[in-house]
Amino acid sequence: MRAAPSRVVPGLLAALGAASLAWAAEPTSSQTKAEMIRLIDTLEKQPNHPDGREMRGKVLTWLTEAPDVSVSLCGDYLGIQDLDKDQGGELVLQQPFAEAKFILEHPDKANDEAAVHLAGIESALRAYAALKAEDSKLVNAPMEALVKLQADQKLPEHVSKAMAKCNGRK
Repeated sequence: MRAAPSRVVPGLLAALGAASLAWAAEPTSSQTKAEMIRLIDTLEKQPNHPDGREMRGKVLTWLTEAPDVSVSLCGDYLGIQDLDKDQGGELVLQQPFAEAKFILEHPDKANDEAAVHLAGIESALRAYAALKAEDSKLVNAPMEALVKLQADQKLPEHVSKAMAKCNGRK
């Protein structure tokens, strides 16, 4: 997992960035793949699940050790810079988790960065919708902007622009 510069909480970036240094002896087993897909799906549908913290920890641990799945983190994809506000942490983690899930489910598209990032953003949007269903007063401006882009069918364009920023191109 590669971490791009961002104003996201440094501890999170350190944990996610360390993933590129970790190397497990064997690729992810089919049993572990199924479990990670299940956990990531649950976190998308129920971001405030009572066991959410434990589940996120389990997925994060796997992702930092998996030699066959690599994702990157950059705040420009979601536009969320403050993890302590409006469920930002759950959403920022949902994106790379969903990217990993996409890679597990579509190994033939693992090198299609745009498809991987789009899957991550769409999952974060579904998680945001689930959070809003629990709290109708919840408003996260960056996520609302993405909801509008999705409604206008402009998420792929957003992904391209964010990829350029995250990869150091303008």
